[in-house]
This record gives sequence, C-alpha cells and structure tokens, in this order.
Amino acid sequence: MRRNWFAVFVAASLALASFGCKGDQGAQGQTGPPGPPGEGFSQYTYQGNFGEPCNHCHATNVNSVLETHHTMAYDDLGDSQSNLYCLQCHTTGFDSYVAYGDTAISDENRGPDENGYDDYVGVDTEEAAERRLALEAVQCESCHGPMGPEFNAHVPDISFSTYTDTLTGESESLCYKCHTTQINEWVTSSHAQSAGGDPEALTEEWGRSSCDYCHTSEGFIRTNDPAYATYEFGDTYHQIGCPTCHDPHRGEAGGGNYAQLRNVGAEEVQYTYPWEPGDDEVPRMEGYGPAQTCAQCHHGRRDTDNVLGQIADGYGHFGPHRSPQMDMFIGAGSYEIPGKTYDRDHAHQTNDTGCVNCHMTRETELHGEIQEHAFHTWEPTVDNCLPCHQGIPDFNVNFAQDTIQAKLDSLAVLFGYTDFLDMEGNWDSEAVGVTVWQREAAYAAFFVFDDGSLGLHNPHYANSLLDNAIAYADSAFASLP
Repeated sequence: MRRNWFAVFVAASLALASFGCKGDQGAQGQTGPPGPPGEGFSQYTYQGNFGEPCNHCHATNVNSVLETHHTMAYDDLGDSQSNLYCLQCHTTGFDSYVAYGDTAISDENRGPDENGYDDYVGVDTEEAAERRLALEAVQCESCHGPMGPEFNAHVPDISFSTYTDTLTGESESLCYKCHTTQINEWVTSSHAQSAGGDPEALTEEWGRSSCDYCHTSEGFIRTNDPAYATYEFGDTYHQIGCPTCHDPHRGEAGGGNYAQLRNVGAEEVQYTYPWEPGDDEVPRMEGYGPAQTCAQCHHGRRDTDNVLGQIADGYGHFGPHRSPQMDMFIGAGSYEIPGKTYDRDHAHQTNDTGCVNCHMTRETELHGEIQEHAFHTWEPTVDNCLPCHQGIPDFNVNFAQDTIQAKLDSLAVLFGYTDFLDMEGNWDSEAVGVTVWQREAAYAAFFVFDDGSLGLHNPHYANSLLDNAIAYADSAFASLP
C-alpha cells in the first residue's frame, strides 16, 4: 500500500534535480572514510519505506519502480492480504517458507532474518504495525537485498542472468523466489539451452558484437535499453532470460511498455530491396504488442547487400539467418524472383498479439484454480489453434505442413538430391557450376526451412515462395542442353 510515499519521493527527486550536476568531472580523488547513513536510517536489516533510503542516489529508478505492479503487489491482494502464502511474494523481506494453504509460520520454516515482513505478522505492537506498513509490496530490497543495518557496507544484488544450475536447482535470477513457475518453464526452453545451457560456452560461442545483441542477455539489454548503452556488464555472457526481455524498473505507467518489456518497437525486414532501409514502404512488423519483443531478434538478419551477394556469388551460410519467423509472419524478407507474384497476407496476421497468442498464453491450473498464464517455454500447443480449427489432432491442419515438406523435397529432387534435408546438409552455393538462377530458386527453400514452422506462420507466403521457386527451377533445368 503506497500511502503518501510517492509524494515524498517526488519532492526528493525535485530537490535533487534542483542542485543538478553539470560539466565534466575531473580525476577521482582519494576515497574518504565512510559517511554516516543519514538521518532517519534505521537499525533494521530491511529498511523498506518504498525506496526512500535509495532515492537520493537512484531517484530515476525509484520513481519509475513506484509506477510498476511490483509496488502495487500488496494492494492487489485485496481480500488475501492476510494469506501468508501470498504475502511471501507480495511483501518485502519475507524469508520464511509457507506452503499453499498454511495459516501460520512453523518454527522449522522460520527464516533467519528478523526484520522482514514475516517477522511482524501477528505481532500486536505499534512498531510491528509501522514495520508492516513500511514493508508492504515488492520494493527495491526485494531484489537487491537488505540495505541495513550497515548502510555503507551494503553491496546490492545485481544479476542479468537467469541461469539455473541443473545439479543444485539454484538459480542466479533475482526473480526466482517469486517467479519460480516461469523460470522452471524457461529452463526447458531453447533460450535456456543455448550453448548447452552453459554461460561459459555461450560466452565463447556468442560473446562477440556481431552476435551478442540477440544471443545473450547482456547484448540484448545493451542494444535495446539506452540506460545500459555504456554499462560494463563484465566478461561472462548469459542466456536470454528474465531481465533480457523485462525491465524490472519500468512499466507502462512510468513510460515503459506492457509487461515491462524493454522493446516493443516496430521492426522492419533487413532485406529491403527494392527500397532503402527506413523507407515507409519497407515491410515491417508493428502493432503486435508484446510480440514485438520477439521480432527484435526472430528475423532474417541478412541485409540487402548480403542477400544480393549470396545470389550473385554464393555464401558459406546460404539463406537467411536462422529463425526468420517475423519475416515469414508478415510475408516479406525472402529473396523473391523478379517477375513472380507473391501472396503475403494470411489470417494469422489478424491476431493482435502475434507470436504470444500461439506460443505463450493459455489457461492452466495455478494455485488451485484455472487461470490464464503466459508460459515461458514458448512451445505452442494445438489448443491455441482450436478456436479457428476445431477438432484438429496436431499442427498439420488440412495437411498444410505435409504440403510444404513435399514442395521442399520436390525442389531438392530437381537439384539432384534425395530430399531437402539432403540438400540442406550438402548443397554448396559457392561450388563451381552453381549458377545465379539456381541460387535464386534455392533461397526460397532455405528461407521456408529456416522459419521452422513448415509454413504455419504464413502458409500463403510459404507456398508462394516454393511454387515460384519450383516453376523457375523446372523451367531453367528443362532449357539446359
């Protein structure tokens, strides 16, 4: 319950802004002795008071956090404000364990700290009432650790990692205590399993500037959040996880995005021919809410020069960058054979949450009741298709995936391979004798294959690409002497 703390923070922020800090700073002098914690700093481990102790130095983040649902967490409990199971995650400093349905904290489950919210539950004193008030909701110390009682010794917990040790089950995520369900789902995802799930291996494989912005948590944050553009993250990179996509400090009410996502901006295709990048006519994905975060990385990532260069001369990694799902979804971004017509529109594009509707949101049983939940495994289920395709047993609706696979294999056979997997694994676009027209026809197949859905993201575009490629290749092979 925020009471009048927001007014206090605004006043403090304005006071801080009035003094300001201008001009370049000179060389740093010798470090002096630690100063006093300041008037009003208490003897408690958890200070609470909605970030008041942090506000002097971190006014921007504190005032922003005050506008997030974390700050509303206690109020959001409504009639459940006495439910200990809920209070574990809706208050600050609650380090005791309470199982679902428990109405008291047992001695064996009592946490070691003596100044968190749980230590004042059921205590009928004026001090306890004041402390409960000061520790309501999810505050700075919930994630960054207690500030006291030794203010100058406080080192805040900071982590850009969601890595979970498979042997111990321990997570490096600051979100784990309360968002256990989401993180346990994440552990099973391809994001978590990148480079075998090992941060050291990830750093070696993807920790370079040409790759890190989509393959690592730190790289994505640096690219998509201006506040971290020059931040020193350290030498170890981590898998795409909670803090990668979600900004813990800013939500919609504070000028941020839905679900505190870092970037939900429009994303245009990288292969923009015949337009220049940034032209209004360049196809782009926009207006799909949280799915726009997915679009920042799940696109072809081959610009016009690269694609046209592949067609002219071949390329060691022929085709789009793997995972061009955004491009397929909007019906653009693949190399298109001049003079051919392509069908770009499909009913899936009318879904206003795009990727999220199929890959995340569905109903499940949580806390003893059926409710809508955003799954962080990102694995789609057939249930998401049923509103439009009733009674289907799998994703192969009207044999659409079988049709795409057959066309991929047909094109491969034209090129002399047994099927497309044979072609995908053995075709060398730079080999002697491979011509421009062969690369023109082959590009579509690699684009459809690398999308990974066998056309489901946009059946019309996938079929257009393959139909045109097969007709083009068939005609060209037939004309050979």
